[in-house]
Amino acid sequence: MKRQLFLIMIMLVLAMSAFGFYFLRHLRVEKKMDETKTVYIKQTEGGFQLFKNGKPFYIRGASGNSHLKDLALINGNTIRLYDTVSISGFLDDAESCGLSVIVDIPIPKYNQKYDSYSNENDNLILEGKVRTLVKKYKDHPSLLMWNLGNELFYPLVFRKNSFINTFNILIDIIHKEDPNHPVCTTLAGVSRKSIASIYIHSPQIDLLSFNVFGNTKIFKKNVDQISFLFGPAPYYISEWGSDGMWESKLTSWRAPIEQTSTKKAEQINTRYNIITDNKDGACLGTLVFFWGEKHELTNTWFSLFNNNYKSEIIKELESLWKKSNIKPGLIGLDYMLVDGKGAADNLVFAPNELKFSELKFAGGENDSIKIKWEIYPDTWYQTWYEETNKRRINPKEVEGSFINYNRNNATFITPDIEGPYRIFAYVYDEKGYFATTNTPFYVLNNK
Repeated sequence: MKRQLFLIMIMLVLAMSAFGFYFLRHLRVEKKMDETKTVYIKQTEGGFQLFKNGKPFYIRGASGNSHLKDLALINGNTIRLYDTVSISGFLDDAESCGLSVIVDIPIPKYNQKYDSYSNENDNLILEGKVRTLVKKYKDHPSLLMWNLGNELFYPLVFRKNSFINTFNILIDIIHKEDPNHPVCTTLAGVSRKSIASIYIHSPQIDLLSFNVFGNTKIFKKNVDQISFLFGPAPYYISEWGSDGMWESKLTSWRAPIEQTSTKKAEQINTRYNIITDNKDGACLGTLVFFWGEKHELTNTWFSLFNNNYKSEIIKELESLWKKSNIKPGLIGLDYMLVDGKGAADNLVFAPNELKFSELKFAGGENDSIKIKWEIYPDTWYQTWYEETNKRRINPKEVEGSFINYNRNNATFITPDIEGPYRIFAYVYDEKGYFATTNTPFYVLNNK
């Protein structure tokens, strides 16, 4: 009798699992394909294909806010715009360069402890802003799609909460006002919990996008697991690049150690090939981060431009996007030493000490370059992922630190105020490209 009950229980569990699996696989809204739309996604035998103006379109570009001509020149076709304040001129400039634009619609991030979406009046104001934005720009020729929120921390919950209800209302508003362009949202990495929750609670979303950096190598595994449960679905990589500061090695005082731009270019090559070698048929393209100048922990960590010079990383991107068999000629900046030691040696100095810094290059010394040296207070202790930029204040340069320059090296005096700092080197070549590296150090007053 006990054995029979046990077998019945197993059969019930298997039946419930099968039903649940079937339910998950058929949960997403079946969207009727209208090939008269300006932009649409079509499911094919090989997976999914994005179309714009009736022609297949593969996203190949960057996330950023400037240098649109430079992006087009290296075979880019798309740029993601985060800030809608200057959207009108940006869309026009993109059109003149032959670029398509993914427009972010900023909305507050969900926070369980402080749920801004619980205020009905705030929600109505947000809905009105989104409706106005979409109605105004929905017919612009450069528009590719709308991206509703960046890294929203979509919660895994059993029942819809105030955030999810508002999020779904916003999707419906965009679809109603502009049926000709898809609606997307962006997740930080490939979070299986967030993806599952979105598919369950917001099935009307057209596609997802992922910000991936050091976790590029595992994103395929996570996407495959979600596809197994819910069936294949289209997506694109909305931010990718070299290691972020959250993925980097730290000094003893927990300052992230930034790689040289040459090392970053090597990672760019490896990770682009990982992404494009993924033949799941669901990836609609990629956007490298960051196309412009941006201070995020340092002013060089993600910035691909500096005073109108282009990072040598862009050479690597051009080679990849144009499928060139010729290896790009990088500046080849290997590393920086301060008094013969590197960042991993945890450099701690006394105030007003004389120090010697030098750069090492893969091909030896290079006479066709110029080098600029700077020292800044370090901002490693600040939170770099705040919702607003209020805390992202660019530190002021410590002026008067350098007393001598000689080719690939410089002599400097450490600051007299105790605290964390970084010494930066910018290497510029004759063709308008730059390489960069920096070394964190700490000034400690033992008196």
